[in-house]
Amino acid sequence: MKTPHNIDQLILKYLEGYIAANEWTELENWLQESTENQACLEEMQSVWLAAETELQITPDVLDQEWKKLERRNFSSQSPTINWLRWTKIAAVFILGATLSWGISNYQINHYFAQLEESVISAPMGAKSTISLPDGSTVILNAGSVLKYSGDFGKDDREVSLEGEAFFEVAQDKSKRFQVRTSDITVKAYGTKFNVKSYADERTIETTLVEGSVSIVKNRTQKTKPEELFLKPHEQLVFYKATSQTQTIETQNQPASQPDTVREKKPEKILISKGIDPKLFTSWTEDRLIMKSEPMQKMIVKIERKYNVKIHFEDADLKDFRFSGIIENETLENVLAAISIASPIDYTLKDRDVWLRKKEDQKNND
Repeated sequence: MKTPHNIDQLILKYLEGYIAANEWTELENWLQESTENQACLEEMQSVWLAAETELQITPDVLDQEWKKLERRNFSSQSPTINWLRWTKIAAVFILGATLSWGISNYQINHYFAQLEESVISAPMGAKSTISLPDGSTVILNAGSVLKYSGDFGKDDREVSLEGEAFFEVAQDKSKRFQVRTSDITVKAYGTKFNVKSYADERTIETTLVEGSVSIVKNRTQKTKPEELFLKPHEQLVFYKATSQTQTIETQNQPASQPDTVREKKPEKILISKGIDPKLFTSWTEDRLIMKSEPMQKMIVKIERKYNVKIHFEDADLKDFRFSGIIENETLENVLAAISIASPIDYTLKDRDVWLRKKEDQKNND
């Protein structure tokens, strides 16, 4: 027996309590076809009853809203049932009744939040701590975004990340916890680990503190992608493939006609063992630990932590290496410390910082 073309209308009428005898026969025949059909009806009935009880929508209001929807003839658009579409219809239906009845949107969101994607972001200059529905904890670094579906934990536990986050994963062997980034997916086996995957950086870093994780590429031609495992105090760095255009000026060539060279860098993976995880997770404790770190890389951390933009007046300062710990310091104190410990001077105006060589250093050059 084929699914009735008007099955969505039959179910809605059944839930409202005024289904006709011939319609009930048609619906009953459909229910007897499979246990899946019965389960679908039971699930929709649970949502319907919960919403109707909490929102206190009267039959008169429901009747008015149903007539409005009937005039849209939504059932005739598709000959087969689509449960995701039906749920949207139910949400629109109750929302219409809610607007007519003057009920707040908060109550609607309470019951239909499970159907929507959750998006949590940490603005520049701040971090956020998140408790996921499965009991896992995530600390989100500045300028980062974490997303997960409304049914997170039902069939799987997958989140997507752009930026940096520290994960402390609750164990559940039946549902593997996964962190999806632009190019790789990190699978957790009950563990604590850090993932850094900013869109404007070429690398994606996975640092394991304890437990076990594996990493696979998102796009692969193989039927089963290679799975690389990390042990505690190990780090995997994935280098994204890039294609950069460089301008090269040669002698005896007009400045208006420079040569351009397109440089391609392939993907590659580097695994480091015996690393100190604190160097990569100290940001969760409001500390930045630098160990012979180039200024070009160090200033990115400072920009995110203090929500500023740093400019180099002298390009060769980018390669100057800095070691130290920044902990609970103001931006002014950090800049002053850098100036004392290096041949670098600075100017701070609003949210912009300019770095340049000290005058005596310029003279020595």
